[in-house]
Amino acid sequence: MMTWLLGLGTLALLIFLFGYFLLSLIMIIPTWRICTRAGFSGALSLFHLLPVVGQFLILAVLAFAQWPNGEDQTQLR
Repeated sequence: MMTWLLGLGTLALLIFLFGYFLLSLIMIIPTWRICTRAGFSGALSLFHLLPVVGQFLILAVLAFAQWPNGEDQTQLR
């Protein structure tokens, strides 16, 4: 009985990891384009492959870093 439960838990973990990896691969393409348009290296989007921390790292860089290709807001006024 215990072996069956461990096997079910392992299967659930594998399904979760496969889903996470698939979602990460889907998110790499738009993030790559956003990073290159902002002036960053597109390889920055590969951080999506890091569990949990990768998405927050990319969001932090895009939100708080000075964009090399970005426009200064004071020039628009």
